[in-house]
Amino acid sequence: MKILYIQYANPGGFPAAMRAGRLWRAAGHEVRYLGVAFGAGDPLAVAGDLADSCDWVPFGRLTPVRFAARAIGLVRQWKPDWLYIADATAALTCVPLRALHRGGIVYHEHDSPDRGTSLRTQMEWKARNAMARRAAATVLPNGDRAALLAAEAGLAEAPITAWNTPCRDEVGPPRAAAGNGPVRVVYAGSINIQRVPLALIDALAAVPNIELTLIGYETVSSRGHNDRLLAHAAERSCAERLKICDAMAYHDLLLALRDYDATFAALPQDASDVNLRHMAGASNKTFDAIGQGQALIVGPGPDWRQMFVEPGFAVACDPTDAASIAEAFRRLGADRDAVRAMGESARQRMLADWAYEEQFRPVMQLMGAEGER
Repeated sequence: MKILYIQYANPGGFPAAMRAGRLWRAAGHEVRYLGVAFGAGDPLAVAGDLADSCDWVPFGRLTPVRFAARAIGLVRQWKPDWLYIADATAALTCVPLRALHRGGIVYHEHDSPDRGTSLRTQMEWKARNAMARRAAATVLPNGDRAALLAAEAGLAEAPITAWNTPCRDEVGPPRAAAGNGPVRVVYAGSINIQRVPLALIDALAAVPNIELTLIGYETVSSRGHNDRLLAHAAERSCAERLKICDAMAYHDLLLALRDYDATFAALPQDASDVNLRHMAGASNKTFDAIGQGQALIVGPGPDWRQMFVEPGFAVACDPTDAASIAEAFRRLGADRDAVRAMGESARQRMLADWAYEEQFRPVMQLMGAEGER
């Protein structure tokens, strides 16, 4: 079976895209990716074992046209059995493929689009809904977003919910017994005011037995935020307990996470972006962290509590309130052995039935069954 994965982005920035390719290859299928190359400044590289399977369209003013033309060319030349469309922009640029491609289609929405008011966003919205209706299956990483898409597109069947968890071979070994010293908290991801608020620095200043490391990159709209964080830490006399590191390749990040005790993954509940409002299951950083035996600090929403807090894998806080974050820090700092136990129980759950092999199994089964007809 031949599968063409089409994403109007860098697939290397989406670990689930890479995991899907490896699982397909392990099952004996051929996989190719079509993505957008954003140049040497893009910190998210496709993993080496899949790099030879990628076709790239350089980013620029004519990218949508070139992307559509390349997709048409690949379908005509390679004749894939399945198209795996991975975002709303790809759904729009690939509208012509619906007439050329006679095989199956899966629509996997990693990030849900904003309906917006511009002509382009309206066109993407309609194309995404049409692609979801045409697809043999739709896939999303969060149940609430899956329900929204089903309602917006008028789907006859509920989408598949596949959380963005690591595969079993990405899960780390058991952590060593907790030692002395401060509890090491890490945040890994894009660094901006919504995800790394100044309140986080205020909380760090209030709890002296916590060290905080940020691993990531500033987005175009958040340039200068690292400097603001460092300046605020200096004002609050906690700069020696704050470290900011550059983004790193995904495999290197997983190894680096083993040096920390807990991951900060709390997001505000009132975010205007639908993706930020419904991140439980979609957040790579939460699952990457527990796959390496870390405890979590999550937001206060009921979905976060049900998924992580109630099973004993996390503590919750309001990320807009420094006092609430500080209380979460104090709970972790009070008992390092308990922090390690939280992380280990979460790691065991990942190995048992949360791993991506289990999340992606319904998609693999559907594609295999349809391909045999």
